[in-house]
Amino acid sequence: MMPTRMTPRRIGDLLDRIGCLKHPCDLDLLLFFDRHPRAFLIRERLAEYVGYDLTQVEHSLETLITAGLLRRSQDSTHPAQLYVLTRGSTLGGWLASLLRIAATREGRLTVIHVLKQRQSSRRSGGGEPEPVATARALEGPHA
Repeated sequence: MMPTRMTPRRIGDLLDRIGCLKHPCDLDLLLFFDRHPRAFLIRERLAEYVGYDLTQVEHSLETLITAGLLRRSQDSTHPAQLYVLTRGSTLGGWLASLLRIAATREGRLTVIHVLKQRQSSRRSGGGEPEPVATARALEGPHA
């Protein structure tokens, strides 16, 4: 039996179930913390690692923490903080599926494409997402 290809519509459904991921940086931080589930570092270094500006990384960190997907140490006396991926989240199965898809270059680019379509759709007032042409056409500065 052939594996079912993950279409942009299915990825959109998965993102709807997860609910909190709105920006490509949210996804890239999740991928980073999936590979490094306990990371002790400063936000500036984290921004360098994932390739986004510090303001966006801070916003995305707050999104993931508020959603319960990530915990951060509360020691305000030290610039570095411990970030811990929360694997026991109620979103566990859906999140694991999304991370499995986004673990490949093509999968990551497709998820980012869907996220960007949703951003522009929210700004312009709705509409159905366009189909994904090819992964090559999706390559951007963070690919």
